[in-house]
Amino acid sequence: MASRGLRLTGPRQAVVDVLVEQATPLSVAEIRDHLKGRRANLVSIYRAVNLLCGLGLFRVVDTAKGKQRFELAEQFTGHHHHLVCEVCGSVEDLDGCLLEDDALNAIRQRVRRLRNFRLTGHDLKLVGVCRQCDAG
Repeated sequence: MASRGLRLTGPRQAVVDVLVEQATPLSVAEIRDHLKGRRANLVSIYRAVNLLCGLGLFRVVDTAKGKQRFELAEQFTGHHHHLVCEVCGSVEDLDGCLLEDDALNAIRQRVRRLRNFRLTGHDLKLVGVCRQCDAG
């Protein structure tokens, strides 16, 4: 941030701390809940999240319910995918990549052939029903 002339303010640091401490992507409201008792209002949290996404330090994770959640960028967490509950909207990380090299190469070739589009990455979201919602 300093190299871009930006300061790491208290609210920005607090938002970063929450996402570092948590093991799951969080919405802005969930980040605010984790910041209770700290000096960070909702507007400051939104601004911090938008700035950190713009800098490539956070990334957006969309859920089945359409609610945006945020997590640290892959450069900090490693490449992974998500399980998303279509009932409650919870998001759970899956470590690593589920796509085998052969499958991913086949997808790359097919997309290139059908759409003349060169893939540079991928983000896999598997939608279903989480353990808690399935039990109820």
